[in-house]
Amino acid sequence: MPDLEQVEIHRYRHELEHDVQHLVKKYCRIMGWEVPELDEQEAEQLIFAALREALDQVEKG
Repeated sequence: MPDLEQVEIHRYRHELEHDVQHLVKKYCRIMGWEVPELDEQEAEQLIFAALREALDQVEKG
């Protein structure tokens, strides 16, 4: 039987995914203001890498 915490976080999985998609779109839009010929695929990869680094830093405390 899964832990209560695992069941609870599973309920929020789609919301978390939606929030991350929103963050990627937000920062891609911001980068587009500064870089007129923005390569969206490259920008998204850079944003994902930055998000991973930020998550690591927050997790470390």
